[in-house]
Amino acid sequence: MTLTEHAIHALTKRAKKLLYGKFPGFAGSFPYCGVKVYFPANSLIFQRACEEKIYERDLVRLLSALVRPETAYFDVGANIGLMSIPILQSCASCKVVSFEPSPHTFPYLQRTADQSRFRERWIVIPKASGDQNGTLEFHVFEPGLGAYDGFKDTKRGGISRRITVPVTTLDSEWNVLGRPSVSVIKIDVEGAELQVLQGGKTCIQDQQSAVLIEWNSKNLVSYNCAPELILEFACGIGYQVFSLPYLCPVTNAKVLRLQMLQTENFLLVPDNYDVERFAFLY
Repeated sequence: MTLTEHAIHALTKRAKKLLYGKFPGFAGSFPYCGVKVYFPANSLIFQRACEEKIYERDLVRLLSALVRPETAYFDVGANIGLMSIPILQSCASCKVVSFEPSPHTFPYLQRTADQSRFRERWIVIPKASGDQNGTLEFHVFEPGLGAYDGFKDTKRGGISRRITVPVTTLDSEWNVLGRPSVSVIKIDVEGAELQVLQGGKTCIQDQQSAVLIEWNSKNLVSYNCAPELILEFACGIGYQVFSLPYLCPVTNAKVLRLQMLQTENFLLVPDNYDVERFAFLY
């Protein structure tokens, strides 16, 4: 990129942040993959989308390659939907089920889904996902920092407030939906990822779903969750673990900890899964 191109790119990003973030008549929503996306004021996710153009582009490309026609994609910790919408756009026959419990974020996600051209294929569930059904204490930060909301206060979003939210499991919702084919599950819940896995074990095993998961060492500390428990879970269901973006095999705790110094994103797939077919992405 030349200096001129870089300057134009930087100006475009600033203009987008100003127009959709502050300017009367435009603030509060922005166009994304052909969909009008609504967001709370000062949304960190909106700011990142302006910077990156496609939020989490590499992960979205992988999700788009993993999802199969006529199946469902479960987006656990969907926030304002930026990792749901591109999948709906790229796979015309898939359905997306987005889980988002934050009261600061859910209304915007629901509004986006209701007004989108994908509304017939997009289900939004206003519940947290865990290892059992019920209610749990939930920490929420300022509305724009909803990406840090979770069962525990990870200290990443400043001062939090405690509320109570309904909790479901992936297995429960999968059963309610009639046990559809589920090709991909994305889990990003600020440290509670292991609980989500445990609550979706039957669905994952039955469907042999690929699981894209955030596994952040700082978040895991808040849950007293040892990093190697992801390997224990994967081994217990006949799965293997790869670090992203380069699909490096994670075969033991030492390798996992080394990879976690470089990334917080991992892919869980069945032992017989052909991951080499996704090498073209990198």
